[in-house]
Amino acid sequence: MTTNLGPMFQPFDIHNLTLRNRVAMAPMTRNFSPKGVPGENVVAYYQRRAEAGVGLIITEGTTVNHAGANGYPNVPQFHGDEALAGWKNVVDAVHEAGGVIFPQLWHVGAVRKEGTAPDPSVPGYSPSGLFAPGKPNGKTMSKGDIEDVVTAFADAAHDAKALGFDGVEIHGAHGYLLDQFLWEGTNQRDDEYGGSMENRLRFVVEIVEAVRHRVGPEFPIMLRFSQ
Repeated sequence: MTTNLGPMFQPFDIHNLTLRNRVAMAPMTRNFSPKGVPGENVVAYYQRRAEAGVGLIITEGTTVNHAGANGYPNVPQFHGDEALAGWKNVVDAVHEAGGVIFPQLWHVGAVRKEGTAPDPSVPGYSPSGLFAPGKPNGKTMSKGDIEDVVTAFADAAHDAKALGFDGVEIHGAHGYLLDQFLWEGTNQRDDEYGGSMENRLRFVVEIVEAVRHRVGPEFPIMLRFSQ
């Protein structure tokens, strides 16, 4: 039996997005952005991948503008003038090399532990104050907290489009905040965000809808989720 890899190297079109091939680079956390700002080393890293012919680059996870979004040292953020200027340099370098790039927008939820930068006093945020079933961590999100996070994702997507990114990926997987709402083991709420599958999906749906509202009908939105 022979395997024909030819289709992987054919262009792919969807709406106003064109990829030169069907090879995508998945997000990989690198911890190379002191104070959340991607520097020239980050620019060079993504530029090399574009020069090597990757069809679609999805960046490492980048944190949205919410106090509890970050959970790791030296992870890039997707807010603030200095960080966004760094990402603009990344976009320009990738485009110059013929590539296409999405940022992955991220909130770690209850994975965050107190003592983590940038503000060590900030706890983890999650649907029910649980890191895992039976393992408390951080605070249960109020409806105001939920609204703040929805807005943070929408603002980040708006900024991504303004910077020239080709789309966005929303991180809804791997036990981070959105996944914590989807999973009944960590979502034990008794309001409209918990209980049934429809209710547990509500937070993620609201984020996608808010992002779509801010970026318009044609800008690509990708949602990463765990099976």
